[in-house]
Amino acid sequence: MWVSIIDILKYVGSHSLPTLLIVLIAMWIGKFIRDLLTRYKIDEELTGKNNGAVGIEMAGYYIGLAIAIAGVLTSSGSISLSSELLYVCLYSVIAIIFMSIAAFVNESLILYKFDNQKELVEDQNSGTGATMAGSYIATGFIINASVSGELTGKWWEGLLACLVFFVLGQGVLIIAGLWYQMITKYDIHKVIGEDNNVAAGIGFGGFLAAIGYVVRSAMLGESLSWSIDLVAFVIYVVIALILLTIGKFITDIVFLPKAKMDEEIGVQKNIGAAFISLAIYAAISILVVHAV
Repeated sequence: MWVSIIDILKYVGSHSLPTLLIVLIAMWIGKFIRDLLTRYKIDEELTGKNNGAVGIEMAGYYIGLAIAIAGVLTSSGSISLSSELLYVCLYSVIAIIFMSIAAFVNESLILYKFDNQKELVEDQNSGTGATMAGSYIATGFIINASVSGELTGKWWEGLLACLVFFVLGQGVLIIAGLWYQMITKYDIHKVIGEDNNVAAGIGFGGFLAAIGYVVRSAMLGESLSWSIDLVAFVIYVVIALILLTIGKFITDIVFLPKAKMDEEIGVQKNIGAAFISLAIYAAISILVVHAV
């Protein structure tokens, strides 16, 4: 009994603690790079101006970054401690770079009709913050899968696969954003950008996060071949979009029988209804992952 406990403590001290230290440093570096890439001072907005919109956005960023780096921790396989620490360092940096790219995707290709940073800082638009938070969490899931897996084959093959899956995942998020607009009766960009509709941001961000979770699952598993993997990936994502769309309409019938979700969120700015919508998206994504 005591021998086992001592062995566990030795392992934690020699492996887990150094790895955890690297991860914490990576989280700090991620915050530092995020500060450099924004046109405003994050700390000033959070503590000096009590800007809730920036707080919501950054909460999503930190959660997404943690999810992304967690993929590295499950990928070391049976390698030496030095190799494991080097691997964690390398892919933690890659995760931070990918999260920075995701910020550009947010502003240019998902919420493309207005200036995200202006909405966050000048208007303190929490709807924009909620949408961006959902996108960061979705990206975290995508990166998590991209950097996961055993260390086999040549090193550049792992990096190539990581890049390909990240690009595919971001493409799915862009398509999901366009699809969400198609199945939603109100103009997402108008109600979020002009009306500062927090409920709409929560609903949209929740949809993106749910898609990200499904995409993560589609990327995991043993690779057969590029062609088979890509076909399976596309089928998986299409099924998820269809089921999430069905879930959106089922919500009106089952969970809000006396109201319409789009009316409650887009017009009434009903945050409670938005959280119900988010919960349904999360539930469907979880069921898709474990049932398909």
